[in-house]
Amino acid sequence: MDRVIVYPGQVVADTDTLIAQRNTELAIGNTLSLTMGSTGPYASGLAATCTGQDMVVSVAAGQIVAAAQTDPTAYGTLGTSTAPVMRQYAAAATSFTIATSASARVLYISATLSLSDTGAALLRYADATDATRTLSGVSNDGASQPTLRAAVATLAISATAPASGAVPLWCITVPAGATAITQAMISLNNQSLFYPPIPALAPLASPVFTGTPQAPTPPSTDSSTRLATTAFVTGWSAGNLLSQYSDSGPAATTGGSKSTSITFDSRCKIAVIELCAGGGGGGGAATAGSTVAGIGGGGGAGAYARIIVYPATVGTSLPVVLGCGGRGGQAASGAMSGNNGGNSSIGSFLTLGGGIGGISILAGGPAIIAGAGNGGSAQIVTQAGVGVTIISDGEGGSSGHATGMSSNYFFGFGGKGGSALGFAGGWESGSGLTGKGGSSGAGGSGACVAPGQPYQNGGDGGPGWMIVTQYG
Repeated sequence: MDRVIVYPGQVVADTDTLIAQRNTELAIGNTLSLTMGSTGPYASGLAATCTGQDMVVSVAAGQIVAAAQTDPTAYGTLGTSTAPVMRQYAAAATSFTIATSASARVLYISATLSLSDTGAALLRYADATDATRTLSGVSNDGASQPTLRAAVATLAISATAPASGAVPLWCITVPAGATAITQAMISLNNQSLFYPPIPALAPLASPVFTGTPQAPTPPSTDSSTRLATTAFVTGWSAGNLLSQYSDSGPAATTGGSKSTSITFDSRCKIAVIELCAGGGGGGGAATAGSTVAGIGGGGGAGAYARIIVYPATVGTSLPVVLGCGGRGGQAASGAMSGNNGGNSSIGSFLTLGGGIGGISILAGGPAIIAGAGNGGSAQIVTQAGVGVTIISDGEGGSSGHATGMSSNYFFGFGGKGGSALGFAGGWESGSGLTGKGGSSGAGGSGACVAPGQPYQNGGDGGPGWMIVTQYG
């Protein structure tokens, strides 16, 4: 802010006072421009209210600040100035009485901003020719002169939209035949006119921001009370669990396969998918004569894979096929091997083979061994957005064994089923017992019958399965 300098004994000029007042207005205007901006207009006060019992709308006193020229006309003995300033215009409290009408209307309250010289008064001047007397007016003619340069906001109400240059304030929507104005009829006609006071913009306690406030992003390892930005949350939540679910294929008694799909959450960044094919059925044991025994080998487990999928690359979903468990060798008087487990797959890039069914043997001699089923094989091709952490062929089943067909004793058992990751195969079955079913993806065990015993069925293999874990 510029300030006028005067000295002791100096003959003070009228311009010293005028310049000081102009500088004061410029300083206040610059402060307003720094805090509220230099575009304007903006206002305070001027609340429009009514009693709800009559047709009167009252507008409270207030002020409007708008950009203007400092002095478009001479200010006393100071010349004009086109320097920009944010000027405050004072508005007096005003009431408007609205006439009742049979038609609905929209009325507008606006303010016209003006700068005028008022407060006319008869001023005394020193008579340069006679120091003992004064002149009545500058020319000693008794003419009054303005003493105040006033910035005024004049409020008015109109049935038409405010003219260019006027400042819109309020709208009043009056229904047809209304006999009283209610507060619900009054609405703001200028959303950018009124600003909250500075303390209300960001209070220390529970501030409420608007727009798109920003803040520094803390390190991902930060666990303090600092603000977490969306960038921080996105990075931190990359290891954040969103969901986990599992599914399985049909049971061996149902057969076939189950076609489904994996749908990724919109927030999912990484998905870990575990997939296993169906386990093979155990070999059955055929009806045995007096010098022979029947045994079955265990079925192999289905192949297994654990992959990481990035939905942003592969898309929002993937088709999946889950294979069934292989049926164990069933009732027959002759040999009856187990059935293979069903294949499981994801898309066209991963295929896991089902476990192979156990072999059934009917034979005599000092000892016999039943053939075990191999584990299923895994095949994968390169696919964008898919990483492989584990891929493995299934574990093979165990062979069944029998001895003592020509002696007074007999010892034998069906082969154990191959185990899948986390799931056990069917355990060994003793003489005269059916094979045991395998858990999910695991092979069923083989059956065993001693000489002279009737057939027994092999154990069913477990169905294929998957576990899907999604992270944000």
